[in-house]
Amino acid sequence: MPQDDSSPTSAVPQGRGASLVYLATVAVLAAALAAEFLAAYSLLRDHPDHGPALASEMYGALAVGLAALGIQAAVVYSAFVRPYREAVIRVEHLAHALDQHSHRDALTGALNRTAFDQLIVRELDALRRYGLSVCGIMLDAEGFRQVNETKGYETGDLVLHELAQLLRQHVRRADFLFRWRSGRFLILASGIGEQQAASFAEKLAALVAAHAFRQEVRLTASVGVAQAHPDDSPEQFVGRLKSALALAQEKGPGAVEGAGG
Repeated sequence: MPQDDSSPTSAVPQGRGASLVYLATVAVLAAALAAEFLAAYSLLRDHPDHGPALASEMYGALAVGLAALGIQAAVVYSAFVRPYREAVIRVEHLAHALDQHSHRDALTGALNRTAFDQLIVRELDALRRYGLSVCGIMLDAEGFRQVNETKGYETGDLVLHELAQLLRQHVRRADFLFRWRSGRFLILASGIGEQQAASFAEKLAALVAAHAFRQEVRLTASVGVAQAHPDDSPEQFVGRLKSALALAQEKGPGAVEGAGG
């Protein structure tokens, strides 16, 4: 799913890139030193005093120059480049961890409301610019409050995590799964219309109803569906989703309702 791999990149990490740049620089210097040797040797090759001793001295000078360059490269790498690379990698890992923490729900691993606020702006912009349709599916787990009351909040947390995993296994890779609040989840599904989204919602509701959660817990799910309009604001889009969910809840457990219009 995109929320699991929306950040992958094939670019070389900055820390590794610094090492590669340094090694490339050393290689260029070594090549330049060798080129200078060849140029000097070609000039002296036809000199009247040229002989085996002069050639040996030239090769010796080249070897000493390359050795000095290698020692200098090792010292500079150990003292400056490697510490810099390690520091950059640590910063990158910390930034990634902070990003994961700020955009994911700690309990379920689904994206959170902060991530939704950012992604819905992007999706609505794509709809207006390129006509890329997007639908929302809001699913509410009925009976979840009773699980907390009768079996305890620890069991409720485990059931909620299991529900999130169930949904994640069945949404498309192009979809985004968010935890909205309590036992309510929202899915952003791109590239499909409301009718397709409603069929998908019915499948999800059936999966939840058929699933045996831990400690013999059974849940049903009411689901609301709405297709985004080009003139929607994020608030209007979410408002239609909530209205559709409310209509589904009025119909009873397992119902699916579209916003229409």
